[in-house]
Amino acid sequence: MPRAGSVFGIAPKPVLEIKPTSPFVVFYGEPSESQNAELTGKLVITHSESMSVKSIRMTLTGTRRVSWTTNQTPIPQPVTNKCTFFTENLCIFPTDGAKNKTHKINAGTHEWDFKFQLPSNMAESVEGLSMNWIVYNLTAAVDRGYMSKQLNASTHIRVIRTLGRDVMETMPTDQINEDIWASKLAYKITVPQKNYIVGTAVTADFVLIPLRKGVEIGTIKMELIESRQLFCDYANHRITSQSEMVVASVEGNMPENSAHMVPNGVEEADELFDESHRFSMTLELPKSLKRCRQSVDTADIRLTHKLRLYVNLHNPEGHTSQLLVKNHLHLFISPNLPPNEDQSVVVDQAILSAQAIQDVVNQNAPPTYGLHQLDELYNDIDPNGFMTPGGRGSIGNSGANTPFYTQSRSGSIEDLTSMDAIAHQTGGGASAIALHNRLQNLNMTQNTRSMRFAPSRQHSSGGSTPHSMPDDAPLHAPSNYFANAEAYQNQTDYDMDALTRTPSYNTAVRTPARTPISEDLPTYEIATSRPSSPSRTPTRSGATTPSTGRSLGTLTEETERNTHINSLRESPRRSPRMSAYEDPR
Repeated sequence: MPRAGSVFGIAPKPVLEIKPTSPFVVFYGEPSESQNAELTGKLVITHSESMSVKSIRMTLTGTRRVSWTTNQTPIPQPVTNKCTFFTENLCIFPTDGAKNKTHKINAGTHEWDFKFQLPSNMAESVEGLSMNWIVYNLTAAVDRGYMSKQLNASTHIRVIRTLGRDVMETMPTDQINEDIWASKLAYKITVPQKNYIVGTAVTADFVLIPLRKGVEIGTIKMELIESRQLFCDYANHRITSQSEMVVASVEGNMPENSAHMVPNGVEEADELFDESHRFSMTLELPKSLKRCRQSVDTADIRLTHKLRLYVNLHNPEGHTSQLLVKNHLHLFISPNLPPNEDQSVVVDQAILSAQAIQDVVNQNAPPTYGLHQLDELYNDIDPNGFMTPGGRGSIGNSGANTPFYTQSRSGSIEDLTSMDAIAHQTGGGASAIALHNRLQNLNMTQNTRSMRFAPSRQHSSGGSTPHSMPDDAPLHAPSNYFANAEAYQNQTDYDMDALTRTPSYNTAVRTPARTPISEDLPTYEIATSRPSSPSRTPTRSGATTPSTGRSLGTLTEETERNTHINSLRESPRRSPRMSAYEDPR
């Protein structure tokens, strides 16, 4: 009876497959700045019946070939050097690497994970040249023991060395060529950047101004030159070979609308007409590594690229002059646009657009002031009529980010809770009219803040024994308190020079120390008649001496003024707070 899955009773052969996580390994930056990379994946064996396995091994190898024909001898001699410069082995089974007896594995599909550690100075792949290359291959071998054929599998691995992350995140550097050539032409040729992906395009901006009458601008040409340097050990010494070839070229005339000339009949022209020619030209790079390679710098193969721009000038004498401008370019393979197995690059404009948008985001970091998310209005307030930047519906409202939220000010009388409730009830936030009304009432509210608090105890002028305040006493100051305080402040002139003068050390030593405990406590009349009492120093007899900051005449005037104010208060209509205390006199 034939076995299942077989044809004419013959079982299908086992299949060995290498499935790397990615077919290419990427190093960011030069070998001195890049980090080590990993090559990971799975090794899969599929078979329909049990199979004996002795060992499973994998090997990653790098092969280099350098070849050319030397002309240093009378007879041209071929120079060839082919070697395996990199080898890395991995034993998957058995794990200890020892040679043990065979083991049987059941029918079905079996997978093993593998991982290779690759150094940062690993040479990148060079492909596309017929006689020179650097290639990497990953092979796997399953030893099935005596009298059984070994299973083999192989896959191509490409090592890519792209730009460093710090270079990709910075703004591209323009290459500007600006000068006056032979007193005939003033030119400014700008190449937007130096680094380009293989398979994309290079665009140059031209500004040409003829300086000599009769000089006409002819055809414009752009060329991409690839320079090759090969190194090899030959006859006990190291020799080199150099060559150049044109890998891309484009030629054309200036566009018809490129002239910024002053029209005929116009006497006064603005700055738009500067007698110049402004236009752009694009050079498409080859999309195959067989025609154009990336820039490479290894010990044996070195590839560099130059961009040449030609401007032909027709002189009135009849001959043609040519302006030549050279720029260095660095071509690299992008991980987003890797070459296929046929060494061709398929350029996806969607990927390039997404990458360009990401570059713009990185270049604008940190965001501009208008893009800040923490500069929003409190709780989705309608921004109409306000100058605060930001819009509605932001998740970064200032109210949620204020320290301690509604308790940001200790003892504050601003009713932020009510504002929050109004905002939630209306749905669109508090209106601008409500906010303006609260601002207009802010001064009045601040003036009445101090009326909410009153001293809990007072002292009489005759002694230091405190008197308790009855429970039914009102908690506000006399009605004429603020009026007297304002009048006192307007009449008092302070000597600011004396207040800001720093005393000498001897003066500070002679001045006795004063503390709130050693000072005389003011009477109720003095405390309610002015904001603060003059600074006094107690003496042994109980009298007071004026402080150094005031003169005796000023103290006498204050005493007379206070006496007059106290006499006005001795009337049948006493304040409620005065009636709650015993008259000290």
